[in-house]
Amino acid sequence: MDNSVLKYNLLGPFEKKEVGDFIDFLFSKKKKLSKHKPTGYKNKILSVSTWNETDIKVFEENKNQFNQWQQAAW
Repeated sequence: MDNSVLKYNLLGPFEKKEVGDFIDFLFSKKKKLSKHKPTGYKNKILSVSTWNETDIKVFEENKNQFNQWQQAAW
């Protein structure tokens, strides 16, 4: 650690800012990884709606009616 501080002190202002930005970047990656909770993802997936046969029947009826349309003659 002491060696790192000595090296840091030898840097110019621009390089010190670059090191600080890189450290911030590393911490931001760590925060993003720690925010991921499987239980939250599981709850999100479970909240997705599910359709039963009666829900799908409406779409099937509409599809059949759509296929019965006749093309207009020009």
